Amino acid sequence: MKNLTLLLVLVIFTFSLNLSAQIPKSEIYEKPIPYISNNSDWGADLLVSPTEPLGMISSVYKISNTTLYIAIHDTNISENKCIVALKSTNNGLNWFIHGSVSPATAIPKLKMVQSSDSIYCLFLFGTSVYCWNVISNSLNQFTSYTNIRDFDVTISSTGALYLIIDLNNNNDVRIFGSATGGYTWPNSIYLSSTAAHPKIFMSGSGDTALINYYGPVAADTLTSAIRNVRYRESTPGALVIVGSFTTPIPAGTTKGQFQGVIHRGRAWIFYTTGTTGNIDLNCISSTDNGTNYGSPITINPMPSRDEYWFDVKYYNMGSGGIDVIYYSDSLQSSPPTNFTDALMYTYALITNPTTFSASIQISNHPPGWSPRNYIPNLVEYYDVIGDVGAFWVGFDGTSRKVYFDRGGNITRISKNETTIPENYYLGQNYPNPFNPLTKFDFFIPENTFVTIKIYDMTGREVSTILNNQMQAGNYTVSINATNLSSGVYFYSLKTSNFYDTKKMILLK
Repeated sequence: MKNLTLLLVLVIFTFSLNLSAQIPKSEIYEKPIPYISNNSDWGADLLVSPTEPLGMISSVYKISNTTLYIAIHDTNISENKCIVALKSTNNGLNWFIHGSVSPATAIPKLKMVQSSDSIYCLFLFGTSVYCWNVISNSLNQFTSYTNIRDFDVTISSTGALYLIIDLNNNNDVRIFGSATGGYTWPNSIYLSSTAAHPKIFMSGSGDTALINYYGPVAADTLTSAIRNVRYRESTPGALVIVGSFTTPIPAGTTKGQFQGVIHRGRAWIFYTTGTTGNIDLNCISSTDNGTNYGSPITINPMPSRDEYWFDVKYYNMGSGGIDVIYYSDSLQSSPPTNFTDALMYTYALITNPTTFSASIQISNHPPGWSPRNYIPNLVEYYDVIGDVGAFWVGFDGTSRKVYFDRGGNITRISKNETTIPENYYLGQNYPNPFNPLTKFDFFIPENTFVTIKIYDMTGREVSTILNNQMQAGNYTVSINATNLSSGVYFYSLKTSNFYDTKKMILLK
């Protein structure tokens, strides 16, 4: 279905560019422009954009105004624009064009981050990085270096930005800090002269940055080792090293993508290994804040499928943990369907960082590989509900479009004891009535395709909780019905050999 290319190498588009005479210009709209109106025809997936983006997408959820924002590199949404910022105040049901960047040209990479009062979209324009404040419409060029191949950015609890850059004429990687929203970058760190494609991730506490990168860079960059180091914020915009540099993932195996996460004393590094036909998603974890890592594990592998193109972020709900989404690709030669290609979701708890829940399919519009490298994007709500959403490019017939779906508001599925049950079983939810949290168990005595759905009193489908091949076992489904209204609902379990329905009552 695809030819594996360097997922971290920046996309080269087929049209030629001359950026020397161009300067990006940003704008925000005093009255946001209505863009897409969704309805129940889209099922569980909500349409964000009806056109295929040219490259990366990036999103955040702003708690202060309960609004989703997404930056899309697409020249079709608005005339002569290269980046369009969309926003939704009703969890993806309706979207508005909030602002844009012109002219219409190739943007090799973009990323959104947020503080308590601002949202920043950093992007590569040619080989220069620009910082766009999506709220105030301030646009500033990072001028310390203008020969940049790749970058990553994060933000601390103080609102300071930290930009890590990879130069395109050597293997220098440097870190810069800004306490002025990207207007000035006075603080710098020379990280390495033998590194490439760095990643930086700020801890849940907002003061410790986990940095990973390829290095020393091998002739084939993808086979390089992955290095690890931590820095801590000393004052807003300034970092100091914590501990030492380590090499937790050795050289040798092809590693097309990697990402580190750090939260509540735990750290993880996720990475893919192998080439087309044999790609797996792997993870190593640390219980001492990223100092030492354990042995690698492969996350929920499925036979005859590739797992790649992932995103991972921490969540605060309960004791906390991490959410993971990734593509599962059957490598078929025909166009993708919901049975051949899927966006999958799994999670792990802080208290058990190496045990991942059974993966569930969250896409009703199948994803598909593309040389444009639009990796799916997780957005965490980081509020008391602990909701999570996912953006991805999926197929609608032969057309590719941008979709959004929420995950944590409906369900988390965990596998219980390892004993294989003798019979199928769908348990009654408990508590019942409930507000807004409840859970129920289900047992399956054999490996089978399982569908679990929720319906309202009229028989209208409210949510597809599960629609995936599952291993035999005992499972618990946790439901957060914050966004449902009071009333009577029904949930059903269906396999090729079993069907059952139970009633539950939501009282608010």
